Amino acid sequence: MNWAKTMIRLVENKKLKGEIPGITSKSYAHRAIFCAGLAKGNSILEIDNLSKDIEASLNSMEALGVKLERDGNKFLISPPEEFNKRARIDVGESGTTLRFILPILGALGIEAEVIRRGSLVGRTNSVYFDLLPKHGVSIREDKEKIFISGKLKNYNFELPGNISSQFISGLMLASGGVGEVCEIKLTTERESKPYIDMTIEVMEKFGVKLEESNNAYSCSGSFIGQDYLVEKDWSNAIFFLASGVEVKGLDKDSIQGDREAIKYFNELGLENISNNSYKFIKKNESKVKIIIDAKNIPDTIPILSVLCGIYGNEIEVVNIERLKLKESDRIKSTVEMLERLGIRVSLKEESFSFNGIGEFNSCEIDSYNDHRIAMTAAIAAGFAKGPIKILDSECVEKSYKDFYKDLESLGGENHVL
Repeated sequence: MNWAKTMIRLVENKKLKGEIPGITSKSYAHRAIFCAGLAKGNSILEIDNLSKDIEASLNSMEALGVKLERDGNKFLISPPEEFNKRARIDVGESGTTLRFILPILGALGIEAEVIRRGSLVGRTNSVYFDLLPKHGVSIREDKEKIFISGKLKNYNFELPGNISSQFISGLMLASGGVGEVCEIKLTTERESKPYIDMTIEVMEKFGVKLEESNNAYSCSGSFIGQDYLVEKDWSNAIFFLASGVEVKGLDKDSIQGDREAIKYFNELGLENISNNSYKFIKKNESKVKIIIDAKNIPDTIPILSVLCGIYGNEIEVVNIERLKLKESDRIKSTVEMLERLGIRVSLKEESFSFNGIGEFNSCEIDSYNDHRIAMTAAIAAGFAKGPIKILDSECVEKSYKDFYKDLESLGGENHVL
């Protein structure tokens, strides 16, 4: 039975309290895994928390012939002398794994069958289907499978930057994996630039030089094995920070884009009262109108919207177009969630707006198999008049396997129906 598609969970309306360590950043983990797997020499990665998406990247490397050994939270990554010539790779529902592995397969000249699951089957990979055949790689899809063969030629790439930053990162990683000098020219403005910056940071740690100029990037050098500690995740920390819980271990200087969400906490009148970590409480009045720009923080829009529904006055969320391309149509799933919680939402083509209401309805929320929606719904229960029922509740395992266990450790109550 596919539990992720069927499990219904009831989360009681309990206030959360206490403290919790942040979990591993899956965005950084993905990048470190691919750099290490393609490097000259061994690497040791410290990954404190595994999720299904992180496991998908580890499994992808193993499918190419990379040897993995685990000792607690330390992973010894040993690249092979020669990668497998053929591979069958199951990326699950990890869009990052898929978009990183496809150009890497082309760079290595590996003939592969790549299997996608769930909502990932419908998410676009048009950039690669347009670009890779121009560079010597054959790529086609048949239902949940993508078939790829041939060897990547000419590392001067031209592609749009406004569909997903993952395509840009994937080409960067592929060039570093084979030591090819790479030039990437973007034909549009970039979306989610902080994720490209994260790729650059990790690649440089593993020995590849990158330069940025005028909407273009150049890469040179090969990956060299490193010892690397994967930092804590701001994306998932935002959920518990929104509930008033203290989250420890977050890097205040991190370049993770989702750290920007804290700006909106402050605009809602919430202040950090912790000296060494982060714990937010309501201390000031909210701004009369708050405009949230979703362009670089699409993963935080559901939880920020719920937080604004409690503490905000007039709220407008702009630049929402790319929310349609996430695990769910995150415009639809977020708006539907807000409306079920009792908020009246005005939806336009490029934005949606609403007013805060201070307390939520007890209701049923469909996560649409989107981990960000499911976790947001669980946090919303702490601000509701009664319990909240979540459909497809186990999809949180995509990024946060112990989410419900951690919720209970903080005073939350939930059970499977």
